[in-house]
Amino acid sequence: MRFGPAGVPISCEKRDSVSGIECAHKLGLDAFELEFVHGCRMKEDVAKEAGAVAKKYDIVLSAHASYYLNLLSENNSKYKKTVNEILLTAKILDAAGGDRLVFHPGFFLKLSHSAAYERMRKEFKYLAKEIEENGYNIHLSPETTGKQTAFGSLEDLYSLSEEIGYDKIRPTVDWAHLHARDNGRFKKKQDYAEVLELIEKKVGKEGLKTLHCHMSSINFSAKGERNHLTMDHDIPPLRPLFEALHEFKCDGVFISESPNIEKDAIYMKKLFNSMK
Repeated sequence: MRFGPAGVPISCEKRDSVSGIECAHKLGLDAFELEFVHGCRMKEDVAKEAGAVAKKYDIVLSAHASYYLNLLSENNSKYKKTVNEILLTAKILDAAGGDRLVFHPGFFLKLSHSAAYERMRKEFKYLAKEIEENGYNIHLSPETTGKQTAFGSLEDLYSLSEEIGYDKIRPTVDWAHLHARDNGRFKKKQDYAEVLELIEKKVGKEGLKTLHCHMSSINFSAKGERNHLTMDHDIPPLRPLFEALHEFKCDGVFISESPNIEKDAIYMKKLFNSMK
């Protein structure tokens, strides 16, 4: 399992992504998520430079697309902006040699669950087709979301992955979001094991060997996610998650979204490896 920060480490003096990747390596980390959460503005030549540095240090790259996306928007200009932003991020991530394009699919708004699911299946298929036709060697990675008002339950995302193909849609499992979305879902190892069992049922053992995960502690209410917390809060509990991952022989990437991104990425890596 690889571990890394969501963006440039706090301790990194230079605040650009290339320097951030170098800092992550110096900290003993081996993954890095490019943060385009306010829109993808990275130029293609910079992406190629970032990719070269990541390859040099054996750092796995992913990218988080803009927060301001909604594939279910009824506003045509917002919908088009969402599609264009995802495809632009795909182009830049491909130039960097990265894999997972993480994004929040959108909000239900006035749509029923079934209508939203059908619409999202259409949108995912369209995006996957565009990515393939453009020759981008990346995977769409819709993220599990922290509120019931947002499309992004574990079951929905992996059902769409099963239908469309795991070779095209590989969800990001944000464990803190799932915990908040389901009002405190995780307490013991078996709670996490049920998630891994569902993933294996939907997309097979390959899904367990190629996990892409986000993790932090989280503050939440009955309405879902409120804000991320540092890992010392241990909400949801980390050790039983790692016990389940080891039991199922999982592999992949963990990205720290803690307010102290590198400290908690290092903490997670050390804890995971100590439990082998």
